[in-house]
Amino acid sequence: MSYRTVLYAIEEDPIAESHVDYAARLARAFEGRVVGVGCHRPSPYPSDGAVAFIEGDPLTIELRQAEEAAVAREAVFLQRCRLAGLPATDAIRDNTTPTSAIVANALFADLVVTAQPSPASKIHAELRRRVEAVLQLSPRPVLVLPYAGHFDPPPARIVVAWDGSPGAARAASAALPLLRRASIVHLLQIFDPAEQDREMLEPDLLRATAWLGAHGVKVTMALSANTLPVGQALLSEGADRGAQLFVMGAWGHGRLVERVLGGTTRTMVDSMTAPVLFSH
Repeated sequence: MSYRTVLYAIEEDPIAESHVDYAARLARAFEGRVVGVGCHRPSPYPSDGAVAFIEGDPLTIELRQAEEAAVAREAVFLQRCRLAGLPATDAIRDNTTPTSAIVANALFADLVVTAQPSPASKIHAELRRRVEAVLQLSPRPVLVLPYAGHFDPPPARIVVAWDGSPGAARAASAALPLLRRASIVHLLQIFDPAEQDREMLEPDLLRATAWLGAHGVKVTMALSANTLPVGQALLSEGADRGAQLFVMGAWGHGRLVERVLGGTTRTMVDSMTAPVLFSH
C-alpha cells in the first residue's frame, strides 16, 4: 500500500499554502500526486446585511463572492503544487456540497488531507461540522492538519493510539506507509487503572506490536495508566514523546455517543498539537 493519490480538500484556510505544501511533500515522498477538490457553493451563513441589498440581489452577490473565493483558493493550490514539482495535479470543482464533494472523490484516492478549522474563521462551526462529517463518511483515511504550527512530512516520530478495537487496527493499517518510514513509532494504550488491569491488556498490545514489527515498523509499546479523558491523556503522552503525527480510529463508540460524551475524536479535532491520521 502507498499514497499514490492524495486528495486535498480546498477549503477556507488562512495558512493554505503551508497545508498544500505538506500534502505535496507527502505525495512526493510516495512518488504520487495531489488532486484538489473544492466546492464553489457559498457556505451556509447569512449575507452581511444591508450592503448586499443595496448593491444588488443578495443571492447573486453571495454566489459571485463564493465563486471568486473558490477560484482564488484553487489558484493557491495549483501554484503550490507546481512549485513542489508535482506531476498531473488537478483541481476538481464539485458543487454538490463540500462534504459530499470530498467523500465522493475520496473513492479515487488513497488518503484525504484536510485542515483543522481555525477558531478565527467566521464559519468555524460549519467547517468543524464538515471535518466531523468527513471523518464519519470518508471511505479513505483522513489526515487532518493543525491550523497552527509547522510540520514536515513524512513524520519521524509517530504515536499510534491503541485500544484493541477494529477502528484502531484499521487506522494502524491505513498508516503503514508512514509508519514504515518513521524513525520510531510508539504503540500506546491508555487505560484507567480503576477500571482495567494492565496484565489483561498486555498480551493484545504485544501481538499488535509484533504485527507492526512484521511490516518493518520500528515500534515500541507503552501502557499508560491515566485517569484523564483519553483524548487529553493522548495529547499529553504525545507531547512527552515529541509526536509529529498521531494515528487513531475515529468515532470508536458511535458518533452519537461521542457527541454526548465529548469523545476522543472530538478532543483531537479541537485540540490537536500535530497532524492526526484518522480512520473510521
